[in-house]
Amino acid sequence: MELKWIPITERLPEVGKYVLVSFKNWPTPSVGRYDEDECGRKAFYPGSNNFTYSSFGFFVNAWMPLPERYEEENNAQNER
Repeated sequence: MELKWIPITERLPEVGKYVLVSFKNWPTPSVGRYDEDECGRKAFYPGSNNFTYSSFGFFVNAWMPLPERYEEENNAQNER
């Protein structure tokens, strides 16, 4: 499965999902989540932080789903 950046102007992730985010004003992507606060406002948050990326001055311009986590194959070669 090929993962591609999805501009936020095209589509937003599901609420509560952790995704990889890209920034308009920072070169390094980050793992964050798209979530809703108690007032119903939706935004991107770094990790499990309660403050939005924008409150730190970082502006998300695109996102992509996270890849599946790595799991070792369970076979005889791994047991040696």
